[in-house]
Amino acid sequence: MGIRDKFAEQYARQKTMTGPEKKANDIISKLMLQKALIPIVVMIILVIIGFIAKLPWWAVLIADLAVAVAAFFYLKKAGEKYQVFTPYVGNLISIEKKNKNEYVALIKQGKKPVRLDIKHGGEDLLKVKKNSIVQITYNAEGKIAVLVNRH
Repeated sequence: MGIRDKFAEQYARQKTMTGPEKKANDIISKLMLQKALIPIVVMIILVIIGFIAKLPWWAVLIADLAVAVAAFFYLKKAGEKYQVFTPYVGNLISIEKKNKNEYVALIKQGKKPVRLDIKHGGEDLLKVKKNSIVQITYNAEGKIAVLVNRH
C-alpha cells in the first residue's frame, strides 16, 4: 500500500466518523500537539546554540535528527496510551465541577457506582439530566471522557 492509498484511506475514514469519534479525535490531537511542542522547542534551542557557539552545521543537524527520532518514539508511545478507551453504561448520578476544566462524574453501572475523574470532555455531561442513562467511553490515562449516547 502506497502513501497515496494511506492518505486516501485516512481521508475517507475522517469523513465517515461519528460525532463521538470526532470529539475523541480532537481531544487526543490537542493532547498530542501539546506533547509535540517540547521536542520542537528543544530542536530550535539546539539550532540557536549551534549558531551562537559556531558549531559545525553537521553537528547541529545530527543533534536535531537525534531529537527528532527520540520525539517520534516518545509520541508514538504516548499516542498508544490515549487509544485505550473503556465503555461505561449506566445512570448518571452526579457531575461535579472541581476546577475550570476538571469534573468528577458518578455513574451507577450495575449495583455499584463508578467514579470518573475527567479533565477533557466533561462539559458534555453537564447538559445531561441526573439519573438518565448515559454511555461514556473513558480513557483513564488521559482522563478523557466522551459522551457516546444519552437516553
